[in-house]
Amino acid sequence: MADLADRVVIVSGVGPGLGRETALVAAREGGKVVLAARTESNLAAVAAEIGAAGGKAVYRRTDITNAADRKALVDLAVEQFGRVDALILVAAYDAIFGGIAATENFDDWRQAMEVNLYSSLDLVKCALPALQESGGSIVFVSSQTQHHPPPLALQAAYAATKGAMTGALRHVAHEIGPLGVRINEVAPGWMLGPPVEGYVQHLANERGISYEAMMGEMTGHMPLRRMATDGEVAEVLVFFASPRSSGMTGQTLLVNAGEVVH
Repeated sequence: MADLADRVVIVSGVGPGLGRETALVAAREGGKVVLAARTESNLAAVAAEIGAAGGKAVYRRTDITNAADRKALVDLAVEQFGRVDALILVAAYDAIFGGIAATENFDDWRQAMEVNLYSSLDLVKCALPALQESGGSIVFVSSQTQHHPPPLALQAAYAATKGAMTGALRHVAHEIGPLGVRINEVAPGWMLGPPVEGYVQHLANERGISYEAMMGEMTGHMPLRRMATDGEVAEVLVFFASPRSSGMTGQTLLVNAGEVVH
């Protein structure tokens, strides 16, 4: 039997990378998928892809920072499919690079915290009554960068938001566990998909070397000698959303080709 047979899964942040892969894996495993993102064309494309493969998906253009949108997303899942069994939060603001020395003010940090922490936690709060009814699962996308900053791409702001999310998760696990609801997170390292492929090519161009040579430098110290892919991270997210992880809550699992042991 498929891991998510007849279960309803909300996936936020459905773009061309990890969000799309997560939605496709959830649908492949029998889930009825509710898609959310700010870009409607991305949502329509992924919903069509799921439908063409025989799956079920609905979508709603959603700004996760908007309280009305958050509530409407959960309402859509209940109206269309009658329940919510899992919430996978892929949506994130991760466009701030560097440390604090070059930071003129912390407005961007506040925006990142608004998206990655406050809005994500409020979406959890909105979905909690439905998740309690189903004995459901919440899955955060964290990041290895909070545990092991990569010298090539410092992201102090992003790491700070993900560190805050991890702290909240461990407390929330105790709060909602007695309600029958689980919460876990996946912390990817370098994750091979459209954004990282573009970044590796950018570094290669700056260095005047090939894409393959640049990739070799970045992955040569990893036990698998490659990056985990968006699709591989999506598989773990869906594992946490499924009954196969029913004995796990409050956990952080790194998916990183072995780069860092945690």
